[in-house]
Amino acid sequence: MKLSSLSFIAPFVLAAQIFAQAPVAPASPANAAAWPTDQAGLTTLASSLINGWFAKIAANDPVGISQSMQPNMQLIDFQGSADLTQSLEKIKGLASKSPSKATDVIATRVGDALVATCLLAVNQSVDGKNLPSGAAPRIGVWQIVNGSWQMAAWGSLHMPEVRPAPSAPTFAGDATLNAEGAAMLTKFLTAQQTKNMDAFDGMLADGMQVVNFKGQKVRADMVKGASMAKTQPPIIADARTTRCGDLTIVTCNLTMGQSIAFNTLPADPAPFLSVFQGSGDSAKVIAIANTNKPK
Repeated sequence: MKLSSLSFIAPFVLAAQIFAQAPVAPASPANAAAWPTDQAGLTTLASSLINGWFAKIAANDPVGISQSMQPNMQLIDFQGSADLTQSLEKIKGLASKSPSKATDVIATRVGDALVATCLLAVNQSVDGKNLPSGAAPRIGVWQIVNGSWQMAAWGSLHMPEVRPAPSAPTFAGDATLNAEGAAMLTKFLTAQQTKNMDAFDGMLADGMQVVNFKGQKVRADMVKGASMAKTQPPIIADARTTRCGDLTIVTCNLTMGQSIAFNTLPADPAPFLSVFQGSGDSAKVIAIANTNKPK
């Protein structure tokens, strides 16, 4: 399944190519990005980044959009994962009207990364059919690069009422990195599935956030849910792994059935995103987006 209204893709692809080849000029000292000093400032910053990005999308500003995203960023939605070039193609499929402002913004700082979740309603159609108009959970991760905030990862749970089977990504990525990311994700999800709670808890960073069929969740929710859920062994397909600084972004189509209280997630492939910070045994998960949902 492809997003409709993908005309005028060429300017987006060109912007992505230019952005990948030439680094963004450092911001002037007066305008250089900086971390807020309190939680209110962190929330305001996250809201500004999310709303500003969607304002550029509504304005059909491909250069501004690409300059807000790191060259090695990844995005997932219900159709699968995308790199920068494919993300820009998907973005062109969004309606041109200004989206409603992000609500319920939760912002956390994890090392050099800003993790933010929100609810956001965007007019969007797939193959000429409108997606539900209600607000859906989103998650984003940003870092300061050359003096400005740039996105490393984005996950959207805006999808049809019946989620179709995802497609494999059209970008190949680096085979060695892909295998490394798949191994990291397998280790993490296996700890959850086998209820090795010490190991699972140890791989979650303070300040990590999640979006799933239940909405926006934080670290404590993730630990509680993992301890209560009955989970099938994970099957990871189409893993793609990229790096943005000390972040490792892993996307895949994950098959992992779960029973959580009165909800059952089917053992059907679903796009999944996990962002790790650090390396080796010290790597910790800072962001997760799971598009699987009960039937």
